[in-house]
Amino acid sequence: MNTPPTGHRPHKRPSNRTLTILTWLVALLPLGAGLGWLVYSYFVDREVPYFAIPLVLCVPVIVAVAFRNMWD
Repeated sequence: MNTPPTGHRPHKRPSNRTLTILTWLVALLPLGAGLGWLVYSYFVDREVPYFAIPLVLCVPVIVAVAFRNMWD
């Protein structure tokens, strides 16, 4: 009983190349924001928040996977 309603059209999936490029762009945005925050906090506070380094590297991967899974 998984038939769509009569007025509902399924969304067209973008091509794999377009989806890959968009995924990279979506992943680079939080990476750039996180690295910018790390550099800013280093120059302002004169210390590196070492707990944040793994977080800054993991969040873009999580965001990219979540974005990619919207299309699957």
